[in-house]
Amino acid sequence: MHSSPSFFQRLFQRIETALLRHGTEPKTIFLLAIFSILDGFLPMLPAEMFVLALCVLQPQKGKLIVVVFALASALSAYLLALGMGTLTASADSLSQKLMGSQGPQVLATLRDWGPVSMVFFSVFPDSPRSSIALFALSGVPPESIGTMVFLGKLMLYTGLLLLIHHLPSRVGRWRGAGPYWVRWLQRRASRFVAYCRRIRRRAHEKC
Repeated sequence: MHSSPSFFQRLFQRIETALLRHGTEPKTIFLLAIFSILDGFLPMLPAEMFVLALCVLQPQKGKLIVVVFALASALSAYLLALGMGTLTASADSLSQKLMGSQGPQVLATLRDWGPVSMVFFSVFPDSPRSSIALFALSGVPPESIGTMVFLGKLMLYTGLLLLIHHLPSRVGRWRGAGPYWVRWLQRRASRFVAYCRRIRRRAHEKC
């Protein structure tokens, strides 16, 4: 007996249907960017999937999509850090209880290196919620956290845009030769291209 889909599953299905049906409209970029601000708080809203689909459906607006969603991720990180920053005093006392005299030194290290490392954590898919919370509790300003998340997501989304534009013309030239790791990359690249084509086909069917 199949269980009924959860609220989040139904919500995601409706978002996917709306995205495929209205993904070629310019206003969809800004509506989904606003919606993806919640990605910092709800792991059910993958902003990377929105960026991928929109870049496939609106390739002429790829740069705008990348910048808008990077800004949305930065705002999401800023709001989360702002909320966690109110607990900084509690974090200081907790660090002293857990780490004794080394507590202040650990927090100082996080404050010094936190903003720079946030760029690295933000390059990966999904929102670095745990890192944002940790650095906010250590006293890193929300503005710094938001800026670093913006830079990291800008690199991630730019990479997706470049893959969408340049990968399809190269996949057809590959013959499956070379070492195992080369063939592994070729298979993943082919699946990525096939997924992009599937998005275009399904969007055309929804119209």
